[in-house]
Amino acid sequence: MISPSESNLVLWLVRDTCRIADNPAFDRAVGEAKRKRASVVALACLEPRRWQQAQFGLARSGPEWRRFRAESLMALRASLEAAGGGLWLVAGNPAETIARLLETVNVVSVVTDLPLAPEEEGENADIQALGVQTLAVPTDELFDAAQIITALDQLPSSFTKFRKTIEDKHRAEPLLPIGAPMPGASPKQPWPDPKELADALAHPMGNRTEVEARGGEAAAKRLWQDYLESGALSSYKKTRNAFSGRTHSSHLSAWLAHGCISVREVWHDILVYEQSRGANESTYWLRFELLWREFFRWYARKSGASLFKREGPSRRVLEVTDDRERFDRWCQGHTGADIVDAPMRELHFTGWMSNRARQLVASHLIYESKLDWRLGAAWFEHRLVGYERRSPERGFSPAIGRLSWRSRFFSKPEKPANGRQLDRIWPFFIKNCVIQ
Repeated sequence: MISPSESNLVLWLVRDTCRIADNPAFDRAVGEAKRKRASVVALACLEPRRWQQAQFGLARSGPEWRRFRAESLMALRASLEAAGGGLWLVAGNPAETIARLLETVNVVSVVTDLPLAPEEEGENADIQALGVQTLAVPTDELFDAAQIITALDQLPSSFTKFRKTIEDKHRAEPLLPIGAPMPGASPKQPWPDPKELADALAHPMGNRTEVEARGGEAAAKRLWQDYLESGALSSYKKTRNAFSGRTHSSHLSAWLAHGCISVREVWHDILVYEQSRGANESTYWLRFELLWREFFRWYARKSGASLFKREGPSRRVLEVTDDRERFDRWCQGHTGADIVDAPMRELHFTGWMSNRARQLVASHLIYESKLDWRLGAAWFEHRLVGYERRSPERGFSPAIGRLSWRSRFFSKPEKPANGRQLDRIWPFFIKNCVIQ
């Protein structure tokens, strides 16, 4: 039970930022609690929309994503407890959970991330309807909106225009990362952890991933520092499109998607790396990719629900067929094109797929199989550990007109773009894995 002295709470509603370092929403929640003489409580809801609901007949989240998220939340709880705080975990809708809390405590404020999609906006509106102040804080962006106002006013625009406006007109640099605030003592969780959490943690981690796919802030920083110390960043532009290789890319996608590491921290670490090891096109190119991520996040907010419609914001309609068997073959890696089938099997068994492979399989689904791109995006949401709601999926981006991959990649499907035999890259997934 919560004692009377702890009855005034500021809730930090944890969504997709499972960290305490450089977390503006967490920092704001701690500040609000101090100003209002309240206790700050971190609350993470295993929302039914992600943990129970389905779309196109597919669960919104798969076992690999759930395990990674559960690990990230447990790591966040450990970090908060080490700082004197804690994390409450519940399976349920945020507004309904807060409504139950209001029966026994006074929730003076709820602080959470600035929404990316209409679902989060709807949840925030439901919380506000309870009469609770709801503060949405930009938390996982490179820039504050005020820094890049012209670039934002131009949306919807192309990525190139967005990037050049930021680099040439604004000459904006991300703000320096902030430290982790001390939350102070917080009340104990008044209910047991949900069964869904234990079930997710019980799912075994596969042994076919190129990096240890363990969720959490410490794991993210360890992976990132190992990559920087390897010196591989200096050749990133040359290797980033490889289908495999421990240091061919940063492998940060999942940790960024779950908010285990700050994108601003990554950006500034690259600048420090350049000072010590030298700057070149490759070191810039990883920041270039982070700008792509930034573009998608702001574009998603600008587009709203239209981003998730078949024709997208541009209202571009592609020819599609309603062939579920064809879609099932694509999902299972049975299209007959090894360059598609191997990464699709890798995705099925590990929850991982390289950025280049995502573009290839997306191109195949849209142009070769002529299927609704939203089916592919739903499959990625179901299977991909690093899925983000910033966009239905970067690989499936007809919604923003970024369809430059056409069928040229499939003229010689037995070989990847660099000419090496596929069985030298994905030997296990080509020869040994068959999805029943």
